[in-house]
Amino acid sequence: MNIEKTYDYIIYPASLAGVLTAIDLTGKDKNVLLLNFYGFMGGSITESLNCYQNIDENNLSGLTKELFQKIKNAKHGILYQNGNDFIFNPETLKTVLQEELENSKVDLLFHILPFYLKQKEDYVEVSLTGKEGISHVRGRKIIDASEGYDLLKLENVKRSLSGVNYNLFLTGLKDDDWQSFKSINKFIKLYDNRYWLSLKIPNPQNEFFIENNSQKIVNEFETVIQKSGGRIQLLAPQTQKIYDIDNLKVSDSVFHVKNNVKNNYSFSEVFGECSEL
Repeated sequence: MNIEKTYDYIIYPASLAGVLTAIDLTGKDKNVLLLNFYGFMGGSITESLNCYQNIDENNLSGLTKELFQKIKNAKHGILYQNGNDFIFNPETLKTVLQEELENSKVDLLFHILPFYLKQKEDYVEVSLTGKEGISHVRGRKIIDASEGYDLLKLENVKRSLSGVNYNLFLTGLKDDDWQSFKSINKFIKLYDNRYWLSLKIPNPQNEFFIENNSQKIVNEFETVIQKSGGRIQLLAPQTQKIYDIDNLKVSDSVFHVKNNVKNNYSFSEVFGECSEL
């Protein structure tokens, strides 16, 4: 499958920043194609259950503020709040983002993975792989909206792994003995007595082994929580990988969505970062 249309912008993936940027650009009469690996949106909040977010509501603006209010107003949209600390319901975020995109003019192409960028005279060709095989799309500008700088990596921009977390939800716990597990990075008790929890995974020498290392630790942890009468209710589809990168721009045609962001934001400040885009 090849899409003959040349888009003004092609954005990958459908992270929170990717979705909001796509909607903003179509509101400015730009043609936008939004690509994603999964069939749902939300980036690390939904893919890695990076649900703990620190948000100063007074500093939110534009589409980010509107989206945040819709999540807050949704039933069970916020699972915990203490001051500026929030735990988001990942399913609510998926639903709200889906509704926002359905009301926009953004074209969607999901369940695909970009693997090659080729600069042409007046556009960039993006090669994709998916269930239907290899396909190609064209865009005048390519925006990397991934939290792992996936498109920049295709352009040989070096990134370094600075941290790995595995996030999950727990339920049914009878005591607090499990809280002494060595790999716990952070845990928060939710309104409904469940827990959101983040496990710290050691950085491997080879990134290929991240998921295997994560699974070993999760298996150890599962044994511990079973002794406390609990169980893992929800596992993240993938680990949360945190990268550092020096260069956010390959050319005027290929760049990261953070390229124009002036402040530095942590992985728990996604909404604040999006508000500055």
